[in-house]
Amino acid sequence: MENKLSNKNKNASQNSSESMYKLNNHYKRMRIAKRIVSHIVLIMFALFAVFPIYYVVITSLNSIGSLAQASLGDLIPSSHLTLSNYIGIIYHHPFLLWLKNTLILTGVSTLVGVLLSITSGLALSRFNIPMKHVLLYMMLILTLFPFTMMVIPYYFMFAHLHLLDSYIGLIIPYSAGALIYSSYLIKNYVDSLPKDYEEAAQMDGLSRRSALFRILVPMSKPVIIFALLIAFMGPYTDYALAGQFITSKSLYTMAIGLYYVSQGDIVINYGTYSAFAVLMGIPIFILFFVFQRYLVSGFSLSTYK
Repeated sequence: MENKLSNKNKNASQNSSESMYKLNNHYKRMRIAKRIVSHIVLIMFALFAVFPIYYVVITSLNSIGSLAQASLGDLIPSSHLTLSNYIGIIYHHPFLLWLKNTLILTGVSTLVGVLLSITSGLALSRFNIPMKHVLLYMMLILTLFPFTMMVIPYYFMFAHLHLLDSYIGLIIPYSAGALIYSSYLIKNYVDSLPKDYEEAAQMDGLSRRSALFRILVPMSKPVIIFALLIAFMGPYTDYALAGQFITSKSLYTMAIGLYYVSQGDIVINYGTYSAFAVLMGIPIFILFFVFQRYLVSGFSLSTYK
């Protein structure tokens, strides 16, 4: 009787161990299958995201006059790749002048807009301003309107002020655009900071203003850098406003130069267009590469409260 019970126990333990082994193998196969499927999906999304960049770079290295001349073979690197498009842009056009104009215009408008947004963001967060909620809602509504809607009103206004075809005529609207969005962004970030830090600084002898600028501004460094990057992108890539305000070739920006260089006799020269786009994207790539950790953290702060 005892032998029968022991045999039954042995058989039961063997069956349970076999079932557990099969179950573990099943879960292992499921994990491997899920990992393979997830990697395939991620690779497909990565190719989908990288292909436009690859297409622009490879097109800039080909002597393609228009899209009608392009073929699938042009997308494959070969010995026919050339730097003639880049050489033509740099040596046959005032590319460095356009780059200097763009950096001056973009740098000044970005600094002015973000510096003003720091003071306004701190004020909206820490001071009891009359009708503050109305002002915040107005700022939020203004950010919803596309910037191109303001081209015609800006044009007539600055034409009366004789500010067309000048840096100042572009710096003012660019700075105003950066001020509205960045102020709301900085205000939301400062709201999340406890008031204990500035109160402790005031107890140590700092004034209210010194406590704000010496304590809150350094603590708000991630959102300020994020605001600088976003404010830089607008003027740097804008054509709608700059193309209407600027008429002198000596004041052309990169966006206007991109349009000017890529125009052929009948169709757009996409090889030159792509080469100019690559050159124009290098400063943006450098900025985003240097400040990428602030950019990633800033995207999580860009939602409105």
